[in-house]
Amino acid sequence: MGAGPVGKAVAFDLYERVTGSDLVILDRCHECLKEVTGLVSKAEVKRVDLRDDEDIYRVIKDVDVAVNALPGKFGRYSWLSAIRAGVDLVDISYSPDDPTQYHVQANDAGVTIVPDAGVAPGLSNMMAGRAYAQLEEVKELKIYVGGIPETPVPPLGYLVTWSPEDLIEEYVRPARVINDGKIVEKPAVSEVEKMLIPEVGELEAFLTDGLRTMLKTLKGVDLMEEKTLRWPGHAEKIELLKTLGYLDKNTLSLNGSSVSPADVTAKLFRERLKGDSKDMVVLKVIAKGRSSLDNVEIEYVMVDRYDESTGFSAVARTTAFVASGILKLITEGAIPGPGVIPPEIIGMDESLFSSIAEWLSWRGIKIVERITESRRIPSIPS
Repeated sequence: MGAGPVGKAVAFDLYERVTGSDLVILDRCHECLKEVTGLVSKAEVKRVDLRDDEDIYRVIKDVDVAVNALPGKFGRYSWLSAIRAGVDLVDISYSPDDPTQYHVQANDAGVTIVPDAGVAPGLSNMMAGRAYAQLEEVKELKIYVGGIPETPVPPLGYLVTWSPEDLIEEYVRPARVINDGKIVEKPAVSEVEKMLIPEVGELEAFLTDGLRTMLKTLKGVDLMEEKTLRWPGHAEKIELLKTLGYLDKNTLSLNGSSVSPADVTAKLFRERLKGDSKDMVVLKVIAKGRSSLDNVEIEYVMVDRYDESTGFSAVARTTAFVASGILKLITEGAIPGPGVIPPEIIGMDESLFSSIAEWLSWRGIKIVERITESRRIPSIPS
């Protein structure tokens, strides 16, 4: 469901590596469906306007497994529809709702739902889960991630390569983090810091609400946060838009009509923040903690770039191919369902994590792991 830039890449990968022609692609956008037909000529495409869980139920009740690549507001609708239809689901919407609330319903229905199954959240969760499982005690867990143009593009140093509605949601939704072992909320796009990424350059990082299900599943961590990466100067400009009200969701009365500033901004982002789609995705996860008598730091790094051969952006590639890899594991019965299974749970299983890494590697997406150990010196009483 959804044939935008990411959904198109999902369909392409499923068609080539999982389903073959046994694939149905849905969207209300005629041009989007026309584009995806050029990639998956023998798949079935349907122009459908999905508005709520009833609409989604009607279109997925006769399939074996579904992927939701619609905007975040459709996340909860897709979970409810999958549970009702008895259909396993991979969801890459950036939903504001908590999917774990539906775990019991999904389990009782014998349905496996993997939410947040993209690159971040998604692959970032799996990396965090893998590091968490390797350590006896986790003191600090930090995630840095961003999809950015290969070179900064005025005026924001950014191009829109995914849902602009979900992008705005990322900038306005309070960031939930763990401080001193407790969940606290901080403003999105705050606590800006500089970060040097080899072979990329200097970027800036700021807080966003990317921990999501990990706030519940990764217990006992003293400090945990996610920061979004952008080219320097981006955060200041987004803060200006927020201050002026351009990202507000509340409607305003204008010339006899009601309009949401955020909807207008999303439309303008979609129309104006486009151009050369050559982009990159930078993902870095750092976990610090203890294993036996050693202090341990585990680092995962993934840098992916625009693919000339397919025309897929790095954001589309890394999001879509994670989702298709998870779907493949579901079809093989490898995911520990039924129920709502967050991606960090997949990452905790070394075999499943390796399967996803190998699946991505086949498409040229490489994950680099670095583990550094140092022996702790016990304190000597005076």
